[in-house]
Parts: sequence; structure tokens; C-alpha cells
Amino acid sequence: MPHRPHIVLADDLTGAAEIAAIAHEAGLRAVVLTHLPTVPIAADVLVFDTDSRLLAPAAAARKVGAWAKCLAHTPHRGFFLKVDSVLRGSVLVHATATARALGRHRTLLLPANPSLGRTIRDGRYAVQGVPLHETAFARDPHHPRTSADVRVLLGRAPRTPVVSLPPSTSRLPDHGVAVGDTTSPADVRHWTDLLDSVTLPAGGADFFRAWLRSQGPSRHARARASRLVGPALFLHGSAMATNGSRLLRFRGQQAPTVARVAAALQRHGAVAVAPPDARLAGRDAPAALARGFADLAWKLHAQHAFTHLLIAGGATTAAVLSVLGWTDLEVIRVWGPGAVTLRPVRDPAFAVTLKPGSYAWPANLRRALPAGLFD
Repeated sequence: MPHRPHIVLADDLTGAAEIAAIAHEAGLRAVVLTHLPTVPIAADVLVFDTDSRLLAPAAAARKVGAWAKCLAHTPHRGFFLKVDSVLRGSVLVHATATARALGRHRTLLLPANPSLGRTIRDGRYAVQGVPLHETAFARDPHHPRTSADVRVLLGRAPRTPVVSLPPSTSRLPDHGVAVGDTTSPADVRHWTDLLDSVTLPAGGADFFRAWLRSQGPSRHARARASRLVGPALFLHGSAMATNGSRLLRFRGQQAPTVARVAAALQRHGAVAVAPPDARLAGRDAPAALARGFADLAWKLHAQHAFTHLLIAGGATTAAVLSVLGWTDLEVIRVWGPGAVTLRPVRDPAFAVTLKPGSYAWPANLRRALPAGLFD
């Protein structure tokens, strides 16, 4: 490897893509990987998706700790842990396992993104001023947010004290996890200035952006945006799917037929596929839907029925890209917060655009694709 990359661990693919997009915007070559590489990857920023958000805490600790321990031996400029901005998943376990694997004494956790109206004040989380547990996140199918208290949201881990700190803090605790109140960009910069060699930075997009800037100037000019051509297939795996005029829906756990979707793509140039109107009962329903999306995408890919794939929802994204064998993805275009287009390194005729399920599709992307696809 010609130089040492920045290394980021993320717990799901859309979060990994969001971080890679920030690096791309800073003029750095960013690659998302869903595996531990056996050969060096030529990139400025390597973002690893551990696909561990939905794992049980013990399993998540084992996986994340093993990946962090392996990557610790890779020459790198810095290490960052990306977590969900509203603390879904086993965040405390991820932080503890990563810090231990890297030999860090403590973790500074800044999950909030003030740039998107997501803030923490006095240890309580709010979205656009509304307490977290009073927002749509209270109905998350996997990790319902039933409290706004960050310590309640994080839970407990053995021998890992958790403290919530105001932005007036000038010194971090000796060990454990410190959650910083964050209501403005100035707060993010303040916390970034407190980082040192024994502190693991962990958090969301705003903290990563500030941390990356603190590591030194960008090496390159910002990359030119790539133009996307060809049929577009939109897989809306998120539980927040909307209705639209170019929409084909599942019937129960049964995806629309390949022939029907292929015909719609040929006729319209773009089509969306979404879960049924009514939420399916049963704990295995989300996994079954993800498998349905993955099987549909694999069959359509084999027919070259699309060249541009758009996916909303982390579980669907992981299932689809796994079945397609897209394990190394380079950022080629950033549309807005969390919305990023990547090119599979080993399948460069295709492109995939991802976003977290809780983010809106940016207006510029909506304009670039046929009307009615997102509505």
C-alpha cells in the first residue's frame, strides 16, 4: 500500500457508505468493504461493514473485536468507529470490543448529527427538537427507541462505565464511554479537540467529518461526479416505504415476478419495488423480505435488466449486495447526506445508490431519475 489509510468500522452497509461519502467529498479515495481483505487495498479511507447491528450483543462483540484486532495490525493513519446516529444496535458492546482490541483506554461517543437536527442536550436525544422516543424511531422494527436518555439507550456492559458530559468538559474520564452533549458544529469541534492516542473516536457523520479534518488536509481535488445511465431498479426495503406511480409491491412475502419487473424496467426505464402495504407479522418477516429482494435482484442482474440499483434499508442492502457478490465498492458520487452511489470494483458496468432508511432521498437525485419513482 503506497500510504497508510484511515480505517473505519461500521455496523451496517448504509452507514459505511455514508462515511465513505464524506471521505469522497473531502477529495479522498474511499472504498467500502464487506470482508477483511487478504491483499492491500489502494485507498485513502477504508470503511468496513461488519454487518453486526442485528447480531445479539455477545456475537456482535466477538465479530467486531476480531475485525478490529485484525485491522489493528494494518498500517493506518487513524481508526474511527461509526455507530448509528440514534444508537440502534449494540453500540456499547461495539465500542467496548473495539477499544479493547485497539488498546484504547476510553471511547468518546458522539452519535448526534446537529447538521441534520439530531442533537443531545443534558444527556437527552432529540430530533428536530422532538424527544427521540416521540418520533418515528419509537416504531423501529428492530430497535424501537423508547427513551431519549442516552444512557438508557446504550444499556450496560460489564466494567464499562458510561457518563454523559456537557460541552464545557475539558478532560475526559480515564476509562469507559463518554457521551458528549452535541447541539452545534462548535460542540463537535470541541470534542474532537479532546481526542488523544488512548481515546477511540466513535459516532455519527458529523463527528467523522470533524475527525477526518483533524487528521490533516485532503490529498486530492474533489472527484468529478459520475453520470448514471441505463435502467434503474429501486428496492425500497425500509419499513418507511412510500407509495408511488411506478411502484410494484410484494404480496405477503412474495416478490413481484422477475418477468413483471423486467417488463416494467424496459417500458419505463425505472421501477420501484417495495414491501406490502400492511406490515407483515412475525419476527422473521424482515429477513424473509430481504431474501425476496435479494433473489429478485440476482435474477434481474443476470438478465442485465438494470444498470443502476437503488436501495433503502440496511438489512435489504446487505442481503442484495451479498448475493450479487459486490464486496468492494468505490464511491463515485454523493447526492446528499447519507445518499451515495458506489461502483462495484469487480462489476464496474453497474452502480448502486444507498441511503439509510431514516434519511430522505435528496432532491437532486429525485430530479435525475424519472418522476414518480420516489413519491
